[in-house]
Amino acid sequence: MFGGIAARGADGIVYATFEGTVVLLDLEGPVVTGQFAVYPSGPPRVHVSACAVARDGSILLADAHHHRVRRFAPDGRQIALLGALHNPGIQQQDMAGVLDEPCAVLPVGDEILVACGGLGEEHGVQVFGDGGEYRRSFPAPAGGWKRAQGLAEVEGAIWVAETDAGAVRVHAPDGTPKGRVPLHPELRRPFRVKADGYGGAFLLVAPESEESEPFGVARIARDGTFDGWTVPAGEEPGQALAPFDVAVLPDGRFVVADLPYGRPPEVRLQLFSSDGRLIETVLEDTADLVAAQRTWFEAVLARAGRDAATLYEQARVHHYHAGATRGHLEEARRLYEGAIAAEPGFLLARLGLGTLLQRGLEEPALAEVQYRAAMDAGGVEGDLLARIAECRHDAGDLDGAIRLLQKAIESLRPPEGYHDLVEELGDYYLERDR
Repeated sequence: MFGGIAARGADGIVYATFEGTVVLLDLEGPVVTGQFAVYPSGPPRVHVSACAVARDGSILLADAHHHRVRRFAPDGRQIALLGALHNPGIQQQDMAGVLDEPCAVLPVGDEILVACGGLGEEHGVQVFGDGGEYRRSFPAPAGGWKRAQGLAEVEGAIWVAETDAGAVRVHAPDGTPKGRVPLHPELRRPFRVKADGYGGAFLLVAPESEESEPFGVARIARDGTFDGWTVPAGEEPGQALAPFDVAVLPDGRFVVADLPYGRPPEVRLQLFSSDGRLIETVLEDTADLVAAQRTWFEAVLARAGRDAATLYEQARVHHYHAGATRGHLEEARRLYEGAIAAEPGFLLARLGLGTLLQRGLEEPALAEVQYRAAMDAGGVEGDLLARIAECRHDAGDLDGAIRLLQKAIESLRPPEGYHDLVEELGDYYLERDR
């Protein structure tokens, strides 16, 4: 999977890149209207495999690298984490509550369904509460789930696209199996399924090999009827080459994300009418996205307001997007500090300033102050203690770094990079004992 897209309101789209940048797009106005990244509120390296928007407007990202689903407020605050810590020493950890290769997310009522793409899994479709607590798993078919990679709610039923079984299975919301949707032979490897708003679904099909003929976007009725490709395969506008996600708007229009050159990193987003006519190309490729982002950054810097949210957004532009010169980093520092002065409990501003001081301006002692303030503002203690341990190490206090990293690893909510940090702790001990 190469990121994901999801509808947001009447004319909005969320586009999450594979690397974890989340861009808010408006199909009627300026293309980019907001942006945040998993970092600094989470680990710097993620692999986004799916995206969804919950009924309260929060954004759900499946992170295949960390075997988690992350829930964010639209301003970038991580508000919940789904999935228990995964043990990297186990190639396929098929356990209740552990998300092995999460690749589809579906909010249904006050629950969140997650499909996992492992082979032969008993817990290939799991259900979590709004706050991230594991509730149950759907009963697995005989032999286990064979790469459950798509989820959709169609007319009150849950459809699960199971790629290697060549099946779309139908379940009640409580998980009770209700049968299968019969599939046309051309649709034998379904991997992404989205309700079309008209009682059927859009279906994306995975190729069997790199030499396979490309597929477009199929639309099937509730009974599996397939009358041809709604969006045909191809590189031209109005076609889709290697489509990997679909987002359906409330009025039936839909956006297709595809790889116009057949492979990443270039991604194209096209908007279609409900009957499959091309309305516009929202983003042609990465260069188009970068240009739209630059326009948004300029608009952010031009804002006259001095409220905490505006100062924070301006700080992020200088910190991450304007170039890592000393002048931009110092301006980011000034703006972060202004945001904190206006709102002392602003968690994201504390995290941003701490990261800037630690890794941009190389002032670890001052970074520690911000990370401790971030803990007081609601930040996760284990993650922040791990960062403070880094600051102590950078400042030459190796014993302090060991003590704090040990505390972080043993905390009730261990840091997300738990297994990597255990190795880092070992490195600290070796460094001290040389």
